[in-house]
Amino acid sequence: MRRTALIVALMAVAAPCAAAAAAAPIRLELNAATPAQGQCRLSFVIENRADAALDSLKLDLVLFGRDGVIAHRLMAEMGPLRAAKTVVKAFAIGSACDDLGAVLINDVAACAPAAADACLDRLALSSRVAGVTLYK
Repeated sequence: MRRTALIVALMAVAAPCAAAAAAAPIRLELNAATPAQGQCRLSFVIENRADAALDSLKLDLVLFGRDGVIAHRLMAEMGPLRAAKTVVKAFAIGSACDDLGAVLINDVAACAPAAADACLDRLALSSRVAGVTLYK
């Protein structure tokens, strides 16, 4: 009887902890937009706060000009992301940095081993680039 009560109590404590770990945010920051060899290099800081690694986090990015018109679409692989680790990824786009107005996370194309929808929900977005919004 005591053993059953102990198991039930442990499960009651462990279940919320597991759910919290699974729902830990993935922080994605647009950190810089730097001119490089006639292109614009976008640098992202990605922080996986979960206790589990992600083998893949492929984002469908849509880049808008300052006029609100779609300028580029890019599939960007942000993974692999180790557990409780921060990484930096950079991608070049074929236009001037001054023309960039916003970056939309249109979708999560791949998220392994988690489901793409779950990863989209976990993304916590921010931008340090003046005048450029990062949103989903």
